[in-house]
Amino acid sequence: MLPWPLPHLLHSPWLLPLRGILSELDWQQFPTHADWQSLPPSLQARNQAGLPIGFADPAELADGNYELRIAQQGLVATRPDNWHDCFNALCWLAWPQTKAALNQQHVDELACQAGSLRSRARDAATLFDESGLVLAVADPSLAEALRAHDWPQLFQARQGDWGRLMEPWSVGHALMEKSLAPFKGIVAKVMLVAVTADWFELDHPTRLQWLDSRLAEAISRGQLQDPRALPPLPVLGIPGWWPEQTADFYADETHFRRKRSVVHQP
Repeated sequence: MLPWPLPHLLHSPWLLPLRGILSELDWQQFPTHADWQSLPPSLQARNQAGLPIGFADPAELADGNYELRIAQQGLVATRPDNWHDCFNALCWLAWPQTKAALNQQHVDELACQAGSLRSRARDAATLFDESGLVLAVADPSLAEALRAHDWPQLFQARQGDWGRLMEPWSVGHALMEKSLAPFKGIVAKVMLVAVTADWFELDHPTRLQWLDSRLAEAISRGQLQDPRALPPLPVLGIPGWWPEQTADFYADETHFRRKRSVVHQP
């Protein structure tokens, strides 16, 4: 069985959406199949059709499309002793509406798909599901700094506004998994959600549920159709997400890359 680093899981800023869930579950070791089968009713997620979501060992499932199985049966293939799948399952508990909306986007696109070629909408859904981060922002200039890749402004000049006027919440389960052994070069793909300044005074569960609802609405309205629409965010620059945030660290343009200019040919 894999180790279960509880202090990291409960306190890492990368895993902010999971804190309340993990506290409620009070697991002291890596979850087993029995743990996934005995989740409390308060954490019951459902797909877009209203079916309860369950987590099953792939070895016990018949062959079939991963997304269609979730939509038709409510079953999420979850490999035992596997961090990637564990974080995916935990994200279903933390972001139930968002995960259901992502699954529905896959199902809708599959219905129109000819052959094996995936649509850009499916690619966008997968990218956000794996590496997504939602950034709640109360100051439009901060959102503009992100879109412009103005990392000195976003991470250094406005360092004191993190947690006050903007707050990052991991959505992607692969992004969460990378928190276990972070390295330079990790980039999240961001969906921005505008909030008011007093939003940050709300308690943790309320902020999470509010963001989950807004993300699901945005996805259902077709706002996640192209991977290129998701601005990148080098997450090690977020205050508190990396222990060595020196001036030299932020000056490293191999990690904090400037936005490339697009040259239009006449």
